[in-house]
Amino acid sequence: MKRLLLLPGYLEDGTIFDTLRPLLPPAMVEVIELEPALAQWKPRGPVSAVTLARYLAERHGIGPADVVIGHSMGGWIAAHIKVETGATAVLLSSFTDQHKVVAASRNPVLLRLYAYLGLGRNRWLRERAKRQYKFEESRTLYAQLADGLVRIPRRYVHRQLQVLFAPVPPLGVSPELRVHALADNVVLPPDEPFLEIPGDHFAHYYYPEVVAAAIKPLLS
Repeated sequence: MKRLLLLPGYLEDGTIFDTLRPLLPPAMVEVIELEPALAQWKPRGPVSAVTLARYLAERHGIGPADVVIGHSMGGWIAAHIKVETGATAVLLSSFTDQHKVVAASRNPVLLRLYAYLGLGRNRWLRERAKRQYKFEESRTLYAQLADGLVRIPRRYVHRQLQVLFAPVPPLGVSPELRVHALADNVVLPPDEPFLEIPGDHFAHYYYPEVVAAAIKPLLS
């Protein structure tokens, strides 16, 4: 039987799939929670999407019969798991070109400082970000993620930033499905063909029926 492995994105956990998961075959669905996985990971070299994909593939026994569905950073990891294992990859509001990620900085030194100084924990900065968030539909969800940063270990934040921005070789293979909203201001829409849906960066959460319908043909 195929497994549907769900990979959350940056600062997210499995609840990011709460609306989509009930629409998928329940016996097939597993969530890969990244925080405990990375806490137990002891990489022997640089942290990147490639090295993390290899670790997760081994840890979860992922193979070509599996379908890996990732949101945002989770989709970036899913694409690399496809390279390592031949699994089917579904990218939700995600990317295979790191330049599609909207970021104030990609400098590894500045990203490390941001993580270990805990700048994302600053209450004033969090409240300012929430006030400036422009999508009413996902405002509450965004606020929960922003406030959740307070409890996330700084080392884990840094590792996620490394996974997002550490240089990696070109993928060489394409995911089976890309789903994206044109209004996404976190990850810009891909240049490759994709299924356009309404909403913003969290479109799969608010339009799960459309996403589930697109995924189901991949399960046969």
